[in-house]
Amino acid sequence: MLEQRSAPDIVTSFEYNNATYNVDWYDLQSTGVLPEIEWHQVYAVGNYRSQVPVVHYPNARDNLPGGEVDPGETVEQTLYREIQEELNMNILSWYPVGYQVVTHPDGSITNELRVYAAMEKIGEFVNDSGGHIIGHSLVPIESLNDSIQYGVVGERLIEAVRHEY
Repeated sequence: MLEQRSAPDIVTSFEYNNATYNVDWYDLQSTGVLPEIEWHQVYAVGNYRSQVPVVHYPNARDNLPGGEVDPGETVEQTLYREIQEELNMNILSWYPVGYQVVTHPDGSITNELRVYAAMEKIGEFVNDSGGHIIGHSLVPIESLNDSIQYGVVGERLIEAVRHEY
């Protein structure tokens, strides 16, 4: 496995709840290898019938499905658990696309993996047993960034997985 590289592919920031978060983005699609770092979160650019599932929260903006890596979990276990909880879907296959190192306003840092995942429906979504998701919608890959508002990182994600749709 690779160690985290010293030079990010994108350096940017975003505003959320009146606070600024700094982001260093690292591409992984060329290597497909996960660095040996502590993962805090994993989110999926999913593909269900050539559409991307986007989850909805009651008091926050829409996002990709995914979430926090629980103690003792691998990113793969987290990914499978979160997709089932938030979408009631299974993952057929997945691969890493990239990750962002986010510096929060309080100085804390999270390592957040982004993956591409082919998905299939288990059944209808009822509720998010593990969190606060109130539903989801399916959007075309071309308009994903309009929904999730990831800025230049969102455009990089779309560029990396567009061939899958």
